[in-house]
Amino acid sequence: MKIGLILSHEGLAGLWTLGCQGASLLAAAELNVGGGVLGQEIELVQIDSGESPASAFRAAQRLALDENVDAVIGLQSSNLRSAVRRGLNGLAPYIYTPHYEGGFCGPGTAQLGITDSEVLNPSLDWMTTHRRAKRFFFVGNDYIWPRVAHGTTSEAVQRAGGTFVGAALLPLGQRDYDQVLEKIRQTRPDVVVIAMLGEDSVCFNRAFADDGLSGNIIRLNLAFDETQLLALADSGTENLFAAQSYFDTSRGLDRDSLVEKYDACFSGQRPMMTANAVQCYDAIYLVAAMARQVGRVDGSSMAHFLRPRLQRDHAYRMIGHADAGVRLAEADGVDFIVRRSFFT
Repeated sequence: MKIGLILSHEGLAGLWTLGCQGASLLAAAELNVGGGVLGQEIELVQIDSGESPASAFRAAQRLALDENVDAVIGLQSSNLRSAVRRGLNGLAPYIYTPHYEGGFCGPGTAQLGITDSEVLNPSLDWMTTHRRAKRFFFVGNDYIWPRVAHGTTSEAVQRAGGTFVGAALLPLGQRDYDQVLEKIRQTRPDVVVIAMLGEDSVCFNRAFADDGLSGNIIRLNLAFDETQLLALADSGTENLFAAQSYFDTSRGLDRDSLVEKYDACFSGQRPMMTANAVQCYDAIYLVAAMARQVGRVDGSSMAHFLRPRLQRDHAYRMIGHADAGVRLAEADGVDFIVRRSFFT
């Protein structure tokens, strides 16, 4: 059984690649020790999606046509997702793992990541109740996920009884934040919601703190984990929050044994286990469960199985795990301390 692992090896999302590769290798090794999937050993085929829709399409097409994979697992930004699906052309299922904007990603695709509304509605409620937040600002990159997150944030602010005081969408890779930081200073929000991709979120959070804003304004980062927190190098983390399905300081759901196996397998040669890595691990097990469900290892059959939407809670029941829900955590140096867990 061949499973393609399509990740951005460089660029803004490249900081997650090593952890996702390691977790996927671990899951495949575990299944192979147990006899594989329907008697077939799992072989991982790793490929770089690149950073453009054209490169992602070519990478997916190569997996489907040249490598003849039976399934594809991917962590891409949302502006590359449809290109991967088109490249596969129904020849293999596409398991899309990261936090994303929500909704059905198309026939043949399953989503394992949490969504903006699952994060924002309870988190902003908590901010208004426990931190007396009333005024909210949004900053994101200018592509599909943050554009949708902008609207979701506005709705969540209204639902929480707050006031939405401003927003800014910045090009991917932009490093000049002077105008948006000045706009934040002028509008005086209590909370800034940040939806920026990978390394961009690290750079913006660093600039935010360097500008002296972190002492009085809370930052709620979407799709932000320990990898990015470590990149801030224990500076500028005051009043920094993130919401994820998993944090290393609050694992739950039998994840302790997973982390122990991961650490033993790689002996510190891979980044720590994060939400993105956990979801790639789970995706391998979902592919195995789908093959058993359809009764054979066949990409087209498994893609057809995903023509109707597979809800995430159903996917996790197939894997044998409960859905982990959402954890809201606050940075404490280079660690996250979970302040509240929400279950949908």
